[in-house]
Amino acid sequence: MTAQQRPWTLLLTVIAAGVEAAAMLVWGALEFVRIPDAASLTTAIAGGLFFLLCAAGIGWCVNMFWRLESWSRAPLVLVQLIVLGLAWNLREDLALAGGLALVAVVALAGIFAPPSIAALEEREG
Repeated sequence: MTAQQRPWTLLLTVIAAGVEAAAMLVWGALEFVRIPDAASLTTAIAGGLFFLLCAAGIGWCVNMFWRLESWSRAPLVLVQLIVLGLAWNLREDLALAGGLALVAVVALAGIFAPPSIAALEEREG
Protein backbone atom coordinates (compact mmCIF):
# COMPACT_ATOMS: atom_id res chain seq x y z
CA MET A 1 0.00 0.00 0.00
CA THR A 2 1.52 3.31 -1.06
CA ALA A 3 1.35 6.52 0.94
CA GLN A 4 -1.44 7.80 -1.30
CA GLN A 5 -3.49 4.66 -0.64
CA ARG A 6 -3.27 4.83 3.14
CA PRO A 7 -6.46 6.11 4.79
CA TRP A 8 -6.50 9.66 6.15
CA THR A 9 -7.26 8.27 9.62
CA LEU A 10 -3.88 6.54 9.61
CA LEU A 11 -2.20 9.82 8.71
CA LEU A 12 -4.16 11.58 11.46
CA THR A 13 -2.83 9.10 14.02
CA VAL A 14 0.72 9.45 12.75
CA ILE A 15 0.54 13.23 13.01
CA ALA A 16 -1.01 13.24 16.51
CA ALA A 17 1.41 10.66 17.93
CA GLY A 18 4.27 12.37 16.12
CA VAL A 19 3.40 15.60 17.94
CA GLU A 20 3.61 13.68 21.21
CA ALA A 21 7.01 12.23 20.26
CA ALA A 22 8.27 15.69 19.32
CA ALA A 23 7.02 17.11 22.62
CA MET A 24 8.88 14.37 24.51
CA LEU A 25 12.00 15.14 22.51
CA VAL A 26 11.80 18.83 23.39
CA TRP A 27 11.05 18.03 27.03
CA GLY A 28 14.08 15.72 27.19
CA ALA A 29 16.29 18.36 25.59
CA LEU A 30 15.06 20.97 28.05
CA GLU A 31 15.99 18.69 30.92
CA PHE A 32 19.57 18.69 29.65
CA VAL A 33 19.55 22.46 29.12
CA ARG A 34 18.60 23.03 32.73
CA ILE A 35 21.34 20.73 34.09
CA PRO A 36 23.64 23.57 35.19
CA ASP A 37 20.83 24.97 37.34
CA ALA A 38 19.60 21.60 38.58
CA ALA A 39 19.70 20.98 42.31
CA SER A 40 20.30 17.33 41.51
CA LEU A 41 22.47 16.62 38.50
CA THR A 42 21.56 12.93 38.52
CA THR A 43 17.83 13.66 38.48
CA ALA A 44 18.17 16.08 35.56
CA ILE A 45 20.22 13.62 33.51
CA ALA A 46 17.90 10.71 34.30
CA GLY A 47 14.86 12.81 33.43
CA GLY A 48 16.38 13.96 30.17
CA LEU A 49 17.33 10.42 29.17
CA PHE A 50 13.88 9.13 30.13
CA PHE A 51 12.07 11.64 27.94
CA LEU A 52 14.46 11.11 25.03
CA LEU A 53 13.92 7.34 25.25
CA CYS A 54 10.14 7.88 25.40
CA ALA A 55 10.35 10.08 22.31
CA ALA A 56 12.38 7.42 20.49
CA GLY A 57 9.92 4.68 21.47
CA ILE A 58 6.86 6.64 20.43
CA GLY A 59 8.57 7.68 17.20
CA TRP A 60 9.47 4.09 16.40
CA CYS A 61 5.89 2.94 17.03
CA VAL A 62 4.57 5.79 14.87
CA ASN A 63 6.92 4.71 12.06
CA MET A 64 5.81 1.08 12.37
CA PHE A 65 2.15 2.13 12.44
CA TRP A 66 2.70 4.08 9.21
CA ARG A 67 4.28 0.91 7.77
CA LEU A 68 1.07 -0.91 8.75
CA GLU A 69 2.59 -3.12 11.44
CA SER A 70 -0.46 -4.04 13.51
CA TRP A 71 1.53 -4.70 16.71
CA SER A 72 2.35 -0.98 16.92
CA ARG A 73 -1.27 -0.21 17.75
CA ALA A 74 -1.06 -1.51 21.32
CA PRO A 75 1.84 0.68 22.47
CA LEU A 76 0.27 3.70 20.77
CA VAL A 77 -3.01 3.08 22.58
CA LEU A 78 -1.11 2.77 25.87
CA VAL A 79 0.64 6.10 25.24
CA GLN A 80 -2.70 7.78 24.55
CA LEU A 81 -4.18 6.43 27.77
CA ILE A 82 -1.18 7.71 29.71
CA VAL A 83 -1.54 11.13 28.04
CA LEU A 84 -5.26 11.20 28.93
CA GLY A 85 -4.35 10.40 32.55
CA LEU A 86 -1.76 13.19 32.49
CA ALA A 87 -4.36 15.58 31.07
CA TRP A 88 -6.72 14.66 33.89
CA ASN A 89 -3.97 15.22 36.43
CA LEU A 90 -3.24 18.67 34.94
CA ARG A 91 -6.90 19.69 34.69
CA GLU A 92 -6.30 22.87 36.70
CA ASP A 93 -4.40 24.24 33.67
CA LEU A 94 -7.27 24.04 31.23
CA ALA A 95 -5.28 24.95 28.12
CA LEU A 96 -2.55 22.36 28.71
CA ALA A 97 -4.95 19.64 29.81
CA GLY A 98 -7.26 20.36 26.89
CA GLY A 99 -4.40 20.25 24.40
CA LEU A 100 -3.10 16.95 25.77
CA ALA A 101 -6.58 15.42 25.81
CA LEU A 102 -7.32 16.64 22.29
CA VAL A 103 -4.16 15.12 20.82
CA ALA A 104 -4.77 11.82 22.64
CA VAL A 105 -8.41 11.58 21.57
CA VAL A 106 -7.51 12.39 17.95
CA ALA A 107 -4.84 9.69 17.98
CA LEU A 108 -7.20 7.15 19.54
CA ALA A 109 -9.92 7.99 17.03
CA GLY A 110 -7.45 7.45 14.20
CA ILE A 111 -6.16 4.18 15.67
CA PHE A 112 -9.63 2.70 16.09
CA ALA A 113 -11.17 4.15 12.93
CA PRO A 114 -12.50 1.42 10.61
CA PRO A 115 -10.32 2.54 7.66
CA SER A 116 -7.17 2.28 9.82
CA ILE A 117 -8.15 -1.15 11.10
CA ALA A 118 -8.95 -2.30 7.57
CA ALA A 119 -5.56 -1.11 6.31
CA LEU A 120 -3.77 -2.95 9.10
CA GLU A 121 -5.78 -6.11 8.48
CA GLU A 122 -5.17 -5.90 4.73
CA ARG A 123 -1.42 -5.73 5.38
CA GLU A 124 -1.60 -8.82 7.61
CA GLY A 125 -3.78 -10.79 5.20
